[in-house]
Amino acid sequence: MLRKKLSLIVLALMLTLSFAFVGSVQAATEITFWTLSLSPTFDDYINGVIAAFEAENPGIKVNWQDIPHAVAEQRTLTAAAANQLPDVMNLNTNFLKKLGALGALVDMDTAAADVKDHYFPGIWKAGEVNGVTYALPWYITNSLMIYNKDLLAKAGFDGPPTTMEESWEMSRVLYNKLGVYGNIITSIHLQLPKEGVYLVSPDGKSAAINTPKALEMFRNYKKYYDEGLIPDELLLGQAKGIEWYAQERIAWFVTGPQLFRQVLDMAPDVYHKSSAAFDVLGSEEVVNVAVMNIAVASTSKNQDAAVKFAKFMTNAENQLAFSKLTAILPSVIEAANDEYFTAGKDSTDAAELGHYIAAQQLQYSTDLYAPVENVTRINRIVNDEIKRVLLEDKDPAEALRDAERLINELL
Repeated sequence: MLRKKLSLIVLALMLTLSFAFVGSVQAATEITFWTLSLSPTFDDYINGVIAAFEAENPGIKVNWQDIPHAVAEQRTLTAAAANQLPDVMNLNTNFLKKLGALGALVDMDTAAADVKDHYFPGIWKAGEVNGVTYALPWYITNSLMIYNKDLLAKAGFDGPPTTMEESWEMSRVLYNKLGVYGNIITSIHLQLPKEGVYLVSPDGKSAAINTPKALEMFRNYKKYYDEGLIPDELLLGQAKGIEWYAQERIAWFVTGPQLFRQVLDMAPDVYHKSSAAFDVLGSEEVVNVAVMNIAVASTSKNQDAAVKFAKFMTNAENQLAFSKLTAILPSVIEAANDEYFTAGKDSTDAAELGHYIAAQQLQYSTDLYAPVENVTRINRIVNDEIKRVLLEDKDPAEALRDAERLINELL
């Protein structure tokens, strides 16, 4: 009888432990992670990071879904409207600002305050809307200068421009002596902030473009255009700057170093005359950076786990590993200081030197897009107005007033 009772007790304990085990499995936290067009190219990398995270956090399971970039905005907006956003999502900066303005994302200034100093300050601000940062910066690209040493030497210069004033002075000499261009104007909305002219106020509530400095710049652009220094084809997007550079029609071109070797493909002789340099910083000593971000949905039922995964995905080790797979830059200071980025410091190859300079330029890189929801439309307004000044002789002061009015209507 005693043996029978002991057997029943042992059986009951086993059943209890079994139910407890099942319950623990069922209680495991699951989070969903969306990326933009990274599969299948980066399947091994993403799955490897997820596996490492799950090994460090055995109570958390990450379900990865890759979304085609072309449909990502619509799918995300639909999910947001239905309160079904994924826990963690990869967003470009413009769309991130839209969701942040809607209150759909977690405040990372608070949730990730412990790692904020790991990122370059200007890049951290890419996720900012109305003074709050709603994402961790992930992989990025910035633009620097590829320049033709021979053309500059023929015009009497021993190096590329380092200030905006110098760049226009050199442009004038190049055009008058050699019939080639220097500066080209394609995105005025990115040139203005480099000189301290921001399109909207810091709180995102009103236009800030109509300033004496902006008026001076608009008038100067008109003067340079009337001198023939700004070609219509590039202004209107009818030609590609990289092709004109390969044809030696422009002496320098600002783009990502990953595109430098396109010049080698198009014109090897021009490529071998080329070197790399910092983009012209402007009076604010900043250059624009394009950022892909990782955000957490404010409706997530597992915010702590989601934020932990976002931090892990963007840490120095994982960003450095990602940078070695494709032509991107890390947003974390420690990763950018790795020898992988410093190896090309003394290279005579434009792309290799550019790889080094791009990483060095991160300390000056910042998101120059206005931190508001309608940033794309605001940029279009500004670019349209400068074209009217140049092509239609519109008064610069009137153009700025109109830009101010139209931006305020959007805000």
